[in-house]
Amino acid sequence: MKKKLGSILVKLLLVLLGAFAATFTIYMFNLENKLIYYVIRPFLNKHYDSQKRDRRIV
Repeated sequence: MKKKLGSILVKLLLVLLGAFAATFTIYMFNLENKLIYYVIRPFLNKHYDSQKRDRRIV
């Protein structure tokens, strides 16, 4: 029973360590902002630029 519980705890620790390493890498390389700048922003620009305008900006 203790051996099985220890095995589960070791696996849980490894998963948590991997999750921490992944989030740390995302933070250190600023990957969330790069995703927004290179993927999401062009998609939104294309979407909003294709909409028909009902008012003109003077």
